[in-house]
Amino acid sequence: MRRLYAWVIAIGMTSCHPGPSTVGNAATSSPPKKSAPSKEPLAAPVLAEDATPITFAKMTEFPEPGWQVPRSAKIAPDGKSATFLMSEGDTEEMALHATNLATGETKVILSASTLTGAQASSSASKAPASPSLAQELRNERQRKRIKGITEYQWAEKANVMLVPSGSDVFVVDAGNVTDLTTSDEDAIDPKICNDGSKVALVRGSELSLIDVATKKETPLTGKAPAGVTRGQSDFNGQEEFGETSGHFFAPSCKSLVYLEVDEREVAEEPILGHRGGKPSLMMQKYPRAGGKNPKVTVWLADLATKKSVAIPLPAGVSTGAYLGRFHFTPDSKSLVFWALDRSQRKADLVLTTLGPKPTSRVAHSVSVTKGWVEMTDVAISPDGSGALTILEQSGHHHLVRIDLGDKSAAPVFLTEGDWDVFGIEGVREDRKSVLVSANRDDTIGKLVYEVTGPGQIRLLTEQKGVHDVSVAPSGKAFVDVFSSLTTPPRAVVRVDDKTIPLPVSNDPDIAALKLRSPEIIELSAASGDKLFGALLAPRTVDPGRRYPLVVMVYGGPGVQTVRNRWSPRLLWQHLADRGFYVFQVDNRGSSGRGPAFEQAIDRKLGEVELADQLAALDQILKQHPIDPSRVGIYGHSYGGFLAALAMLKAPGRFHAGISASPVTDWRLYDTAYTERYMGTPEENAAGYDAADLEKLAKNLEGKLLVVHALMDENVHFQATADLVDALVREKKDFQMFVYPGERHGYRSPPARLHAMQTATRFLVNNLGAVDLEAQSE
Repeated sequence: MRRLYAWVIAIGMTSCHPGPSTVGNAATSSPPKKSAPSKEPLAAPVLAEDATPITFAKMTEFPEPGWQVPRSAKIAPDGKSATFLMSEGDTEEMALHATNLATGETKVILSASTLTGAQASSSASKAPASPSLAQELRNERQRKRIKGITEYQWAEKANVMLVPSGSDVFVVDAGNVTDLTTSDEDAIDPKICNDGSKVALVRGSELSLIDVATKKETPLTGKAPAGVTRGQSDFNGQEEFGETSGHFFAPSCKSLVYLEVDEREVAEEPILGHRGGKPSLMMQKYPRAGGKNPKVTVWLADLATKKSVAIPLPAGVSTGAYLGRFHFTPDSKSLVFWALDRSQRKADLVLTTLGPKPTSRVAHSVSVTKGWVEMTDVAISPDGSGALTILEQSGHHHLVRIDLGDKSAAPVFLTEGDWDVFGIEGVREDRKSVLVSANRDDTIGKLVYEVTGPGQIRLLTEQKGVHDVSVAPSGKAFVDVFSSLTTPPRAVVRVDDKTIPLPVSNDPDIAALKLRSPEIIELSAASGDKLFGALLAPRTVDPGRRYPLVVMVYGGPGVQTVRNRWSPRLLWQHLADRGFYVFQVDNRGSSGRGPAFEQAIDRKLGEVELADQLAALDQILKQHPIDPSRVGIYGHSYGGFLAALAMLKAPGRFHAGISASPVTDWRLYDTAYTERYMGTPEENAAGYDAADLEKLAKNLEGKLLVVHALMDENVHFQATADLVDALVREKKDFQMFVYPGERHGYRSPPARLHAMQTATRFLVNNLGAVDLEAQSE
């Protein structure tokens, strides 16, 4: 349940990314039409004139309407082209494209079929048609759904590209594709060094090094004991801190830093599913709240001698700290990273002087007595004298510079105000400036700014909405994928004041389906704080008629669902066409509004979120013709927890609920996420008990549908099993669906289709709207 990239599936059980489920503002929303009074239930979906019906098959297609856009876009090292992944058709199969920035010409430079040919001509075996278990789990942590060519990497100082595929690793140089590997064993997390001469990758549990010129592969680390891995991040690092890698080349390409993860004392949990007509059992090392974490240490490898030395943590830094955001100084002589203690109330920015005997000291320390400290972005100034990061100031996240040379120098905040810096996007060397993403000019958007000094900030992306950018290493150019409530995604390369468009698909579905924007509304939390919500009304609203409402909920920390970003919201549109109002609100605890807003949930998950959801519901019921006896709620993951909690703690308010893949007892979830917000079960037994859905099962009154995948390795099926047992003991009536071969996000098209049909049927049957058979599926 990653903080910044959680599975937001409040728009339907088929989404597998934190894509925006609601976006926009009231000024650009589509108001409902008025028609003659009527009190009869709707007999058929009300569609726009000449609109194509939104079928279940359409709802589960990938990509969604408007999202056939460049992915993983990068500026080539020579600055002459932009490369990106994009389908050659409207499918999940990605090919590598390049746009010439001088001519604007775009062409496919590499496809999956090209790699297959290269594999066939090498001594390596053909890569498997489906990913191995190790790669499948890595894809889950990265929320990766695409196929074909799924990733690539430029060598920053050479026009050489690395492209992994299954057990094979390819380099592309001047158009020539070379397979570097001869092993059938998975190539996990391959990386190419800056000058393009070496590739590091994980085989099994060890690091290997490939010389690109000779294609010789050499083990970099020795044989580890069972339960110990080198070069990979652990589950907590990948899932909860976004640390998807566990090894990092120095800029000089002469050394490499890697993580050693010892999970021998971590509890092992069985994940039993069913695939291909037979049971599938996986034993997973999974640290549950209050349990033992893996032991993670940092090592420095000399690539010439193949010898490694341990990097010590400074005095006062816990050996059980979470480690992340590793960055070398430009001269490769020092390393900077965060060490966050297990309570996540103290964070130390560690500066290590590298060499045969590394030494470490704390460059800056942050601690709090309430709430938590974030593991934020880090960047190093071009001269290596300072570290740039994001810290709290007056209840908001802001950019700060920390001097790495002068121990007595105080941090210098470069931004301030009632808005938030989300991330450090890049450093511009020639201007000694920093590019950041923030919401200064659009509270529910994300814009890009250039910061040249304290209080000196310039807006680079003027259009309000969400700008997802990839900045060139020099900082002189960046790829900008922009969208807003009313603007489908489009991509450009920005070089100073010049823009070069990149190709996007003109999706005919956008016009054919007559997609509408929700109304973005301001509401009050139970505390009086401002909340942002999104509401989509039926196409036709009859005076005198009252309509059912579905509340789409996520509500968890680290996620902002109401954003000024393009989203087709096909399930929303489909339900609105059946006569539902559809609503979502970002309660206190959600991201994008600063730590003061988010940390209202500290040590009491579920309490504040539900209070705000109910306060927002009260306001919506007063403002719109909604039948208070026909209100439903639907959520997945953290949203599944809140949906079930709402049904059990506010049974008179919600009459039907869908709880998909819910956490039902926070004692069953992982250490890093759960303890950040709740402390340990020993420290906060009352908080854990208050959020334990089993203890509330006796309160169920409405109609409840519980959905879970058996092979979910993120929120384990045990959570749902325990809730089901409690409901059965209490003799409660409920429904349940299980997907035997799926994980936390449903991957297979049949499962996605079935989940969407099941959810819609449940809402229609229990809240009363257009009959399911009235529209073609």
